[in-house]
Amino acid sequence: MSEIIIIGGGPAGMMAAISSKLHHPDAKVYLLERNDVLGKKLRLTGGGRCNVTANVDIETVIANVPKNGRFLYSALNEFGPQKIIQFFNENKCPLIEKDHFRMFPKSNKASDIIDTFLNVMNKLKVKVFYQSFVQDIDFNNRIITLQNKTIKYDTLIIATGGATYTHTGSDGNGYELAKKLGHQVSKILPAEVPLVSNDKFIQDKTLMGLSFKDINLKIVHNNKIIRSITHDLVITHFGLSGPAALRASYDCINLFEQQEKNVIVKIDFLPKISHLELSILSKDDLLITLNNNIPKRLLSYLKSITSNTLDLIEKVKNFPVNITQTRGMKVAFVTNGGINPKEINPKTMKSKLDVNVSFCGEIIDYNAYTGGYNITCALATGYVAGKYAL
Repeated sequence: MSEIIIIGGGPAGMMAAISSKLHHPDAKVYLLERNDVLGKKLRLTGGGRCNVTANVDIETVIANVPKNGRFLYSALNEFGPQKIIQFFNENKCPLIEKDHFRMFPKSNKASDIIDTFLNVMNKLKVKVFYQSFVQDIDFNNRIITLQNKTIKYDTLIIATGGATYTHTGSDGNGYELAKKLGHQVSKILPAEVPLVSNDKFIQDKTLMGLSFKDINLKIVHNNKIIRSITHDLVITHFGLSGPAALRASYDCINLFEQQEKNVIVKIDFLPKISHLELSILSKDDLLITLNNNIPKRLLSYLKSITSNTLDLIEKVKNFPVNITQTRGMKVAFVTNGGINPKEINPKTMKSKLDVNVSFCGEIIDYNAYTGGYNITCALATGYVAGKYAL
């Protein structure tokens, strides 16, 4: 009887275990988790509510994976958002849709997502071993070394995650295992991370605490817009946070890696009203419009730094913020970097260097936006890794 071993009990690993048993019912399936619970990082996502996927089509998912998104096409066709939604609904964990197509458990409890995985694994007789940290792998002889024992495998699926939220177990140890097999691992950087600014209005905390729904944020380099993002934003004591800032961090970090010391982002606080529409208003009507659509504290500040209505409109539509760095890996939601996707078969998730080893989830060098896309990709790659394990 074949033995399939999965390392890592996050969303990719749990789905890989379920898919392995569903598609290979006669195999023995073991899930090794270094913590004393499964889904430790997953429990923290979405503020403890777990934004598990997004109610969108496959092309939209790929559009929300700014790095190596096309690699995921086959996996998403096998197990995309609609099948993820169906999986949870059929297993008594109904999902509900919130803004920006985000799907959450109806209970708003991340623990219900994890309990669903556990219930399905129990029904399928997947064996879960907790506090099982993998110290080494002998790929030639297919032997895994744990703290106090060794075990053999026929097929191995590595789903150890990235290098963010290290206290949950995602400390990048999977990269070292992949390197031992001979895989290339790209530079590990933070992604989906808040942005830091030293601008005076940030240092003075003038606008601290203001939050905005669906502003437009543009990343500008050499007077060219390299990405335009419409989503929510929060101005904080250190800079910018919220989904728009997190998504912008990918391009900001890439520019920092090119030795740029400063990245300019421009905020349009009123993306639904054009520059022209504002400019043809009388001064009184302009102020009424601005009063009705942006926070009074912001308007007061913008009036204090402008001398005429044209300048005021420009600041409303193109408010510049100088970004000097990000908050770093410790607070990043996603890891940018990992195993080169060219070394993995996108249709099976098997290593091209060893057909007995597969990878899934964040250990692979793609990074998806928050909003359900990152977990969707983890579940899709986990499902495919399990399906084609044998």
